[in-house]
Amino acid sequence: MDIEMKVDNDQQQQQQQSIDDINNHETYRDNSLDDSLYSRQRYVLGDFAMSKLSKGDVFLSGLGGVGVEIAKNIILAGIKSITLHDTKEASIYDLSSQFYINPEHVDQKLNRAIISQSHLQELNPYVKVNTITNLSLSDLILNNSNSLLQFKCIILTESNLNDQIKINEFCRENDIKFIVADCYGLGGWVFNDFGDEFKVYDKNGEELKEVFISNISISTQNPNQLIINCMENHIHGFEENDYIQFKEIIGMDQLNDQSKKFKINIINSNCFSINLNDNSNNNNSNSNIDIKSLPPYQRGGIAIQTKSIELLKFKSLNKSMIEPEIIDFDFMKDSRYNHLIRHSIEIFKERNENQLPREFNKDDSMEFVKIVNEFNMNDYFKFDHLNDDQIKEDQLIRISNSLRGKICPLTSVIGGFVAQEALKSLTGKFTPLKQWLYIDCFELLEQQQQQQQQQQQQQQQQQQQQQQHQHQEKQILEIKYQNNRKYSQILCLGELICDRLSNAKLFMVGSGAIGCEMLKNYALLSVATNSESDSLITITDNDLIEKSNLNRQFLFRNKDINQWKSSVAALATHSMNSSIKIQANQDKIEGATENIYNDDFYNQLDVVVSALDNVEARLYLDKQCVSHALPLLESGTLGTKGHVQVILPYLTESYASQKDPNEKQTPFCTLKSFPTNLDHCIQWSRDKFEKFFAINPLELDKFINQPHYLEQLLNSSSSNKISTSRTLSKMMDNFIESWKDCIIMARIKFEKLFNHNIRQLLKSYPLDLKTKEGIPFWTLPKRPPTPLLFDKDDELHLSFIRNLSLLYSQVYNITPRVENTFTTIDDINKSIKDILINDNSKSVPEFKPKNKNIISDEKASAPIETFTLEQFQDLTIKLNNQLLNFKKSKAHNDNCNNNNNTKINYLSFEKDDDSNHHIDFITSISNLRARIYQIQESDRFKVKLIAGKIIPAIATTTSVIAGFVSLELIKVLSSNYYQFKKQSQQQQQQQQQQQQQQQQQQQQQQQQQQQQQQQQQQQQQQQQQQQQPQLPPIENFKNYFVNLALPSFQICEPGLAPKIKVTNSFNYTLWDNWEINQPNITIREFNEYFENKYKIKVSGIYQDVSLIYMAALPSHKKRLSIPLKNHLSDIDGLKYIDLFVSFVEEDDKEAQGPPIRFIL
Repeated sequence: MDIEMKVDNDQQQQQQQSIDDINNHETYRDNSLDDSLYSRQRYVLGDFAMSKLSKGDVFLSGLGGVGVEIAKNIILAGIKSITLHDTKEASIYDLSSQFYINPEHVDQKLNRAIISQSHLQELNPYVKVNTITNLSLSDLILNNSNSLLQFKCIILTESNLNDQIKINEFCRENDIKFIVADCYGLGGWVFNDFGDEFKVYDKNGEELKEVFISNISISTQNPNQLIINCMENHIHGFEENDYIQFKEIIGMDQLNDQSKKFKINIINSNCFSINLNDNSNNNNSNSNIDIKSLPPYQRGGIAIQTKSIELLKFKSLNKSMIEPEIIDFDFMKDSRYNHLIRHSIEIFKERNENQLPREFNKDDSMEFVKIVNEFNMNDYFKFDHLNDDQIKEDQLIRISNSLRGKICPLTSVIGGFVAQEALKSLTGKFTPLKQWLYIDCFELLEQQQQQQQQQQQQQQQQQQQQQQHQHQEKQILEIKYQNNRKYSQILCLGELICDRLSNAKLFMVGSGAIGCEMLKNYALLSVATNSESDSLITITDNDLIEKSNLNRQFLFRNKDINQWKSSVAALATHSMNSSIKIQANQDKIEGATENIYNDDFYNQLDVVVSALDNVEARLYLDKQCVSHALPLLESGTLGTKGHVQVILPYLTESYASQKDPNEKQTPFCTLKSFPTNLDHCIQWSRDKFEKFFAINPLELDKFINQPHYLEQLLNSSSSNKISTSRTLSKMMDNFIESWKDCIIMARIKFEKLFNHNIRQLLKSYPLDLKTKEGIPFWTLPKRPPTPLLFDKDDELHLSFIRNLSLLYSQVYNITPRVENTFTTIDDINKSIKDILINDNSKSVPEFKPKNKNIISDEKASAPIETFTLEQFQDLTIKLNNQLLNFKKSKAHNDNCNNNNNTKINYLSFEKDDDSNHHIDFITSISNLRARIYQIQESDRFKVKLIAGKIIPAIATTTSVIAGFVSLELIKVLSSNYYQFKKQSQQQQQQQQQQQQQQQQQQQQQQQQQQQQQQQQQQQQQQQQQQQQPQLPPIENFKNYFVNLALPSFQICEPGLAPKIKVTNSFNYTLWDNWEINQPNITIREFNEYFENKYKIKVSGIYQDVSLIYMAALPSHKKRLSIPLKNHLSDIDGLKYIDLFVSFVEEDDKEAQGPPIRFIL
């Protein structure tokens, strides 16, 4: 990448502006943004970029499959306006990729931009959608170029090379960002030109890293170099040439100057260096530090990663075509080939009145082949020629025949990618493509040819010629498909693969962001559309639509809020393709719904798609797919990052094979007494929220309203029963009955949390305390706290009192009022100040130090409270008296109505309701906690992200990932798994019929039962051998790891299923199980079966965690003659049960085997 860091030491004003831009990018907040709509995207882009988007006008030419995908995503993102330019009418070629065009539009010959405008406008009311349909690109650039000056980004699709070059030159002259992209057949491409000086404010969007310092020393090899060591077990995570700042260093205080940034060199994961005379350091601003004048390092210090503006220089389209900079999409493919193909397409169009090669037209195909070879052999491109092995005429002919076709998965990937590049062009957020990207799935052409050859062999049982005359193929397609919406994708995939798609039985779990994008792909791929088959898409999602979903789940509208996601998504998908068959359910995928999603359900499926957003559900679905030998397509996104994992029976590892690293647990003492960062403060605050408004109120409500609650609590084995009882007693002593009570209690809490507790901590660990090594105890990462003195005029103090009081009022069903109901925050603040002034802190207790042990050991767990019998009895008596007195008082106040209950509400934390004060409370209490420990305070926006555990999300990434999943779906359904599944279902039906016949025979001929069982077992073993699929090559499939911020693509083959050794003669994978189809087999016979077949002895048999048989137990010998099923529990209605069996080899060495599927 050609990145230039341009610094002019004489232009101080420009330098300061750059620093200001960086600071704005990090800290700017735009209160005009609709957070309820954009909240998830704001955490991807930030408000600085979002504000720029809202001022961005975009011109988009071409409303085919790629164009409409681009438009959808940038409209969802929230630009100011988009102008859709298109002079073309809807055609049959659009029906496989343009999701707003249907066959009626084709018949009516409507303009594509006009068709799309109303649909796109519905996506975002804040974006203006305009159209231009009466002028060509040539007319615009020649006669109306001034109309293009209003745009900050111009995007071209389905354009010709001449127009691309002219408009690119116009954009460069007028500082307009330029993008051109397209999809032809099974290949797509993108080109960016953002001018000679494009500012990137944040190259990757990653959170800034911080690390504690343990030592700073002067290098012995370079007197101007400082070596910085991080604290033990603290990995800095910095990258070479990052810039950092320092703070809180004691000793070398000059390094704490926040105007200075230091370029680092990595030594190892725990150590790095800086050069104080490095001219690249912060525009030379730290060259005035004389290393000799630096005092010795004493202790402390934090190194903080910083952002720096990068300037990128782009080449024009004309120049870049000849000297292309191409990022690698797939390392197994040569991007030069794609560049050659793309240029040859443009040249063919230029020579043929802007028309693509006609499908199955020999003259066009051969002309295309000729152009490819012509440009490969001349010196037009500044790269080495491709050899003959890389340019194969038969593949070029197949590519030529497919160029007029399109498939939605590829347009989804290209369109999503281009939309993200457009957002970069408007904001400077993330690193743009520099400058070419090619994505193709030409391997599907090879699979198409293989499938056609297999079909010919099966149907005609004789060898045929490899190719038919192309004019005959065209006649067949025209007759059969001229009015078929699948015509365009048949050109790309072939008839057989398209038939498999239309006959598919697919199960998708989740219909949120990825689910909506997948459903779009299903509709345009015509999945499950054969009315004459039992094809079906079953989707399930137990979530309701929320407003925040509308920003990236494009099938939903404002009118759909609070409706079931799955139902609305199914209806929207049906509007794209009226032939699609979808069943929408609202079930959660878990053990409780296995009566719905049972063996019969899974066994009739072809493939499963996961569109889930939590690990627990993914693991459960993965387990079901492994158990039922089903292909699973797993995916997920996180901001601009996404992944796709292909899981194939008998071939690959499963989702559960790779475990994410465990989330690091914060030590109890850190949260309780020694927080080091804002995350600790927020986690502590969330714990307080749960205690104050969920746990304690729930217990209080049960104590007051459930007659035997106290008895049940005190008789329970809970280790918290005494602390719970003490909390209840305090709440009864300070029962809140009025708005004034809410405020007084909030004031008391302030004093306890931010003054008394801190003073107690400092009593236990004084500021001058030293460790046994003589080091000050309060050394980073331990931060010395400062108790707060309440100030009613401090907005943060007042915010805490206000929000805590309002939450108390919700818990105790109190209207916030004194004389009149309050309508504004100012009214509430005034009432709080009045009450606190009148109370004059009479209710606030004084601090009384305690002899209390405060834990400082990071390895220690939360202590368990101990108590004496006498304390227990006293507390019981007190609680009973408090409850009795409370009910007497309540009955008197309610006119002696003893049946009136006092309802106490407990609150469930909800991050997305701005009116409930939950995030406001967390923000105020977290920042007060941070203030005590001199931790950087934060705004509500960041607190909401951390406290709500919000997953940043943006529509562009979802579009790209769903496209890749759909490409792999095509491969799965065109592979051997499809045929294997059909054969397996037929064999299972035959087996069931045989079993029914055998059962009838067993009733009539019990004497022959043993012989029949042996015959049945032999038959089943033969069937299992027949059922083993001929596995497709693993290289046909791909896993994807994408980061659109960089942008980068990592593509690899799925991981192979690891083989697990049983003995030297046998091994198995996670997909295998050993099946025993003898319902009446005894445990002895069960053991003998494995000993005879596998030469291993059964040492134990388990049903889940229940022990059925253990060879080492003498008492279990009498079980050997009893049928195994007699020892199994809860098997009524089950067809089989999976048992865990432990084995030992002949030398008594333990052996591991697969699950044993015992047929009942």
